[in-house]
Amino acid sequence: MDNSIAQVRVPKFTFKIVDMWLHLLCGIILLGLHSPVSAVHPVVEHSLKKLSHLDPATLQDGGAQELRYRLPSYIVPTHYKLYLETQVHTGNRSYSGSVDIHLDVRQEARTIYVHNRGLRITSNELYRVDPSSNLTFLETLAYTQDVEREFVIFAIRQALAPAEYVLRLDFEGELRTDDDGFYLSSYLDANGTRKYVASTQFQAISARSAFPCLDEPALKATIDLEIKHHPSYKAESNMPVFAVAGDLDGYVATVFETTPRMSIYLLAFLVSDFLYTENETAAQRVFARPSAINETLYALEAGIRIMDVLDEHIGIPYRSYMPKVDQVALTQFSAGAMENWGLCKYREELLLYKPGVTTYRTQTSITTIIAHEFVHQWFGNVITNEWWSYLWLNEGFATLYEFMAADMAYPERRYQDLFNIQVLQRVLITDAEESTRPMTFSRGATFNAILSLFDSVAYLKGGSVLQMFRLLLPDSGWRQMLRTYIERNEYGAVTPDDFVEAMTEAFDGVVSLPENVDVARFVGSWVDQAGYPVLEVRRSYRGEILFSQDRFYRNKIVNNDLSEWIIPYTILEQGDPLDAPFEWQWLTSRAVRVPSTTPNDEWVLVNVNQAGFYRVNYDPSNWYMLIRTLTEDTAAIPMRSRGQLVDDAFHLARSNRLDLEIALELFTYLRHEREYPPWEAGSRALEYFYTRMRGRSDYLLYQLFVDTLIGDVFLTLNVTSVAPDESLLDKYLKQTVSSWACRMAIESCLTATREALEQEVFESEPVHPDVQAVVYCYGLRTAPTIAFQYLFGKLLGSDNRGERALLITALGCANDTEQLNSYLITAIGGDLQVNFNNEERLSILSSVLVSREGVNALIDFLTENYSYVKSLLGANVVFNLIQSIAFNTNTVDEQQMLNELLEQLNSELPARVVADAQATVSINLAWPSTREGVLLSYFLERYNFQPAKTEEPQTVPKPKVIYRESVLE
Repeated sequence: MDNSIAQVRVPKFTFKIVDMWLHLLCGIILLGLHSPVSAVHPVVEHSLKKLSHLDPATLQDGGAQELRYRLPSYIVPTHYKLYLETQVHTGNRSYSGSVDIHLDVRQEARTIYVHNRGLRITSNELYRVDPSSNLTFLETLAYTQDVEREFVIFAIRQALAPAEYVLRLDFEGELRTDDDGFYLSSYLDANGTRKYVASTQFQAISARSAFPCLDEPALKATIDLEIKHHPSYKAESNMPVFAVAGDLDGYVATVFETTPRMSIYLLAFLVSDFLYTENETAAQRVFARPSAINETLYALEAGIRIMDVLDEHIGIPYRSYMPKVDQVALTQFSAGAMENWGLCKYREELLLYKPGVTTYRTQTSITTIIAHEFVHQWFGNVITNEWWSYLWLNEGFATLYEFMAADMAYPERRYQDLFNIQVLQRVLITDAEESTRPMTFSRGATFNAILSLFDSVAYLKGGSVLQMFRLLLPDSGWRQMLRTYIERNEYGAVTPDDFVEAMTEAFDGVVSLPENVDVARFVGSWVDQAGYPVLEVRRSYRGEILFSQDRFYRNKIVNNDLSEWIIPYTILEQGDPLDAPFEWQWLTSRAVRVPSTTPNDEWVLVNVNQAGFYRVNYDPSNWYMLIRTLTEDTAAIPMRSRGQLVDDAFHLARSNRLDLEIALELFTYLRHEREYPPWEAGSRALEYFYTRMRGRSDYLLYQLFVDTLIGDVFLTLNVTSVAPDESLLDKYLKQTVSSWACRMAIESCLTATREALEQEVFESEPVHPDVQAVVYCYGLRTAPTIAFQYLFGKLLGSDNRGERALLITALGCANDTEQLNSYLITAIGGDLQVNFNNEERLSILSSVLVSREGVNALIDFLTENYSYVKSLLGANVVFNLIQSIAFNTNTVDEQQMLNELLEQLNSELPARVVADAQATVSINLAWPSTREGVLLSYFLERYNFQPAKTEEPQTVPKPKVIYRESVLE
């Protein structure tokens, strides 16, 4: 803990609890890159769930009619004076308010358009502002409601001349219950009493559901806010409290300082009984429900460290714009996290850290998501995307610095080494689909159309492409570009042209672009067209290399796509020092021949450290030379490039661009690998083959193959304990390898996890949180029933969302039918009424998918309880569960079980759900006879794989096999 943290007003680790007399003004992100903990950023994950239910035809139609939903450009808001009254302390959803909207009318106008979603306007008045700022009443306006476009259209009797006006509106509304807009949530306090909270989530276009406003990101204005509430609660917002005054009715009004000029979706407020910890010097606070206030110290420490390194790195201190920054942990916040200016909001499990409970993975999530939201204070808040089609200008920077800023704040943890595997390699998968979109793109101006843009392209691809741009410049040049970009556009709205302008200045005299290529063309080739290229590197072995590019598709080689990218690349030759600077070269056409002096018996490596956003394929000879070096002298190839080679080889083979045997040969080097990033890339490939091989006649050969890969590494690991000097990446490596060892039923792994679990159950020796995921999951497979009961009791007794999520996942690993059946029943209540929220209920149903026993239990459960699940969680949840069952159906017997379920529910299921499930199973059953299946089988039969050295033959045949991993998801 640094000195700034040591001065926190919590002497000797006892919290100074300060009453909250502030009101929150928050606008959230609907999507964002998760951290290294899971496949996607929590905000992105939230939006992807919603996106799965959007109708493509509706989105296409919305894009064609975008202008109908946009505000006219000649009336611009300059200031809001907003007043709200709430009785949220009682759980009452009704609230009322008024707003003065100051308007700059720039041409003669007969109508004023204001956004409104679900509010009742009770009165309106229009005033003109004279040069002395005095108001002159003009008229009460007639208006119409356009519910479809969410407009209130005010008609003016006599046309308004260009001038300043004020539209004063009184309105009434109800707090929403869907975690959007101005919404109601609740929690149980330490005494079991339900307490209510009013909070906000306005991004992208939900400020209009809280109060009438002009709800587009480019329409920035200053805001004065006043909230009237019960004195037992406090209000917080973007700005510090200016004053608190009592009223004759016993309520109080909290008045906030005026905000800077800002987008309306970034307004945020909170009315609650939350407490906070703070560091006055750093002007940072962290809010949480009172019973969780002792879990806020790490978020305060991380927030201070991250803000300090960002201030120094960007060179424009945060407090040049805002006087404070608060963070809030919410029990109900479906967005995951949100960067509201000065008042960032998070789901509890993404902010609260409990020593002895919180795992290294959750701590990584907390750290990187704080970095994500804090970077937004500049990129998103000081400067904002002009329209949602340019969302990558916000989210790309936040995703890039999610890891960079965390790494600068905690360099010993090597967060930056997680970027390629958690961001770049993940989006290379999704962006290879034919349905992907360009980074700059619009589908319209409706709620769903805008929501659909909060996807992996905006977040993960945006961050990856910006990483490529960054690495072309020296660090000083990149940082100067950031300052230029911010200072030139501060308090404004930006387009890619503004970014290109700043990049052009940064490149001038520093980066040598190819002839006839300027920065605009270079940047445009990456942001204005969909997908990405594969760079084919073919050596003639006669002094030349042929470079060619083609758009990479996941499932085909030959295509008529004529897309071309301006591709920067670097080359490492065998024997080159790894710490030497690399010279950037360029491919600007479909193909080119370049001279090469590399000896024919030595390899070349292109796109060193996976700096560029594309895949690389080589001729077979070069691949085999790389494989030999990986096996004989692993460290001769950079660690990030090793991860790239594994990832590229797998996906090139899956798309038939590379012989699968070469990819499998390359995977065999992993037995010599001791770094986590390459192992994570390999684990994803092994996971794919595992889902295909489970239940097949030659599955035993696959087990031996995996045993061979992990054996030597596994022998170096202590699966059930954590050494004091164990690094973050070592913990990731341990969890990845030990999970495979237990899944492959290596006896020592199953024994060690069972014994560690039993020591906690019977001897009160707690399992270290950093190995709980593996110990609990696999220990349950052979531990007595009391261990399951113990973990379930631990779940019921925990109020830490991160710990609860880990326990829910672990309990799903059980392979006892009675335990699984009882566990699934708790998801819908039954005789045992438990404190699960709906998200946790769904997690329970999904958790059992980690084993075939669990899938069978889920089939039986849905057969008996379909109507309960549908009424509680919605029909789409059931449909998705059925598709998950189909995904995990590999044999004829398993197909029969699924068909019986589909027949039982036939009258309830749409035809498309049944058809999709049956199509998935057909693909699974046919896989062994596909080219991929035959080649894998041939490879496994031809090689004499050996299990780990200490394992005796009794590990084969193996006990009940776990067929799908969840603890690493």
